[in-house]
Amino acid sequence: MLRMKLGRSREDRIINIVTAVLCILVLIVTVYPVYYCLIYSFNDGKDAAKQALYFWPRKFSLENYKIVFQNKAIYPAFIMTMLRSIVGTVLAVFCMAMAAYALSKDNLKGRKVYMIMGVITLYFSAGVVQSYLLYREMRLLDSFWVYILPNIFQFYYIILFISFFRELPAALEESAQMDGAGYFTILFKIIIPLSTPVIATVSLFVGVWHWNDWFHPAFFIQNESLMTLPAVLMRAMSLAEAQQTLQKMIAVPSQSSTTMESVRYAMLIVSILPVTIIYPFVQKFFLKGMMLGAVKEHFFAFPVT
Repeated sequence: MLRMKLGRSREDRIINIVTAVLCILVLIVTVYPVYYCLIYSFNDGKDAAKQALYFWPRKFSLENYKIVFQNKAIYPAFIMTMLRSIVGTVLAVFCMAMAAYALSKDNLKGRKVYMIMGVITLYFSAGVVQSYLLYREMRLLDSFWVYILPNIFQFYYIILFISFFRELPAALEESAQMDGAGYFTILFKIIIPLSTPVIATVSLFVGVWHWNDWFHPAFFIQNESLMTLPAVLMRAMSLAEAQQTLQKMIAVPSQSSTTMESVRYAMLIVSILPVTIIYPFVQKFFLKGMMLGAVKEHFFAFPVT
């Protein structure tokens, strides 16, 4: 018996060591690329181009960030990106929560049909031309709402909401209905307050998508006041790259201590910084929400009524 316990404790120790080593390796592989971008962006561009960096800036410089923030369009673009992310996330979470609450009910007429239609949208989507024609007919081109309306419903997140709502005790709704509460009252006074983990998870994903999206401003927006931060940074990076290429072609020595690579890393840090600051505050809810993947019930096991 003692030998068995010693054998188990030894095996557990080995498993713990292997697990710790793997976690450290995953952490290094995940974090180091971002750290490398950070130290490269704070290093003199030409110095970094001569010799690789590994752990810290060899020749500290803020020139890369000066070039990024010299672009006056970056400040209104930052505000527009914030506005788009907040409005888009709030409306999307509100609408998807309402849709998911209805689809979580077995007595919803046509529920199976709605679920199948939703799943189809996960595998098929319109192309750029079709989207452009649709947005033009809806008068969304060159409008703030082209960022918001086409992305209000994303069925994958609706599935997350449904799986969470179906795990809540049915007795809560039954008690509220006995007291005369309607569906809207139950949703906003009982279900939503209990759904903080899934709301935080979906909000984080939707908000990050809105923050990083450059596709919509690049193809559907011409008004400079509606440009978002990713689009402005991409344009500035393309312009800087063209200027450096021109200087090389005409053999004019550059007076700047930056390179295209160092400016690119500075732009990357500027674009991901807000999300990085916000994430720690929603981390605990995010981890709880990620556990929603273990869906116990099959969505299509209910007959069409």
